[in-house]
Amino acid sequence: MPDKSSLLAETLVKQDEILSDLLSVTRNQREALKEGRLSRLQELMSEMRHTSVRAQAIETKRSRLAAEISGDLGCEAVVSKIAGALPPVESEPLKTAAEKLTSTVERLKMEMSILSRLMDEAKNLNEMLINEWRKMSSKAVGPGGGGFDARI
Repeated sequence: MPDKSSLLAETLVKQDEILSDLLSVTRNQREALKEGRLSRLQELMSEMRHTSVRAQAIETKRSRLAAEISGDLGCEAVVSKIAGALPPVESEPLKTAAEKLTSTVERLKMEMSILSRLMDEAKNLNEMLINEWRKMSSKAVGPGGGGFDARI
């Protein structure tokens, strides 16, 4: 069993690295959005897609390994259950990697929530500005609408 459990621990460490990359991209997106740097935001979206594909691949590997190990041990495919069924020398690296990964996931969730709210605010602000611009435009060119005269 040490081979599979150590491979699962390594996979969790790799998953943490990839999600940390995703966290970094998300933070950079937030900064680019706040600063209004559209071209940087587009680059970061491409980077996010690439990193997300890597995250999905490592999640598939993690899930497969956990299922194999849990099948061998006769327990649920959850790290805490797997670690509980292993000797302490094998379970400690697994627990440590899982704790670190859980922390990264929580930070990523929080950052994505912030980014989502910022994007909603930017969308609402843009819609408001467009509506105001349209009102001003219709008044400026409409018959007897008041507004300003664009004639020279």
